[in-house]
Amino acid sequence: MSRFIQEIRTGSNHGPVASFVSRGNVTVLNPFVLWDHFTISGSDNTAGFGFHGHSGVATISYPMISSIKHEDTGGHTGHLLAGGIQVMSAGSGVLHKETVYPDAGKAEAFQLWTLLPAADIEMGPVTYSAAQSDALPEVEKLESRTKVLVGEHQGVCSPVQHSVAMTYLHVNLKSKSKWQHQVAKGQTTAFIYLRSGQLTIGTTHLSAGEMGIFNASDNEILVSTTNNAAEFLLVTGKPLVQPIISTGPSVHSSRHNAILGYHQINKLQMQLTH
Repeated sequence: MSRFIQEIRTGSNHGPVASFVSRGNVTVLNPFVLWDHFTISGSDNTAGFGFHGHSGVATISYPMISSIKHEDTGGHTGHLLAGGIQVMSAGSGVLHKETVYPDAGKAEAFQLWTLLPAADIEMGPVTYSAAQSDALPEVEKLESRTKVLVGEHQGVCSPVQHSVAMTYLHVNLKSKSKWQHQVAKGQTTAFIYLRSGQLTIGTTHLSAGEMGIFNASDNEILVSTTNNAAEFLLVTGKPLVQPIISTGPSVHSSRHNAILGYHQINKLQMQLTH
């Protein structure tokens, strides 16, 4: 039996960012604790975020239009071009800076955060990895094109590694077509975000800019289009069995770890300014 949509979110806008997870519902999508859609237009200047801190989470950045330069206090730097993906594990605490370089005045990117396993990664070292677009495999069908950002689809695997069991797919589906994904065992959390067009999932219709949250199951996911093509992102993951304590920029499994992360970020901020 295919999975169904149990909730639709339209997000809340804060300047150029539409956010779909808040501190009030942060536990619903375990192991995912943030999904943001960033868009700007008509800008000839760089945008982004100066040095700021996180702990206890991994940030996964996917620029669709524009490129992103990354720098962090763990000693990592990178320049991610449009269509590539980067994963930064904040561990016990990090400051990082992301500078967005618009393309012909436009920029668009998605930001996904995950929890980190409490046993060994949550308070571990900072790690960073990136894969440019040409390193990410695609599954081509007559009616669809599926880019495998993280995880696996129809036997095709992404080179991107992450400490959380998850799948992240970018799909273009023609009109009057169907697409399905066999969910990896245990990845019972899943959501879909429609970038453009319209989608039908069971009896539910999704429009551009909407997030659909699936029922908890690892059954297959089946979507279809009618008269309009659709472009969407699908994310599935295996929940972590640990408490979720959010302070906003950091998420931890205990208040003790949250306090340690807070002090580490403060220490790094002091070092940065001296």
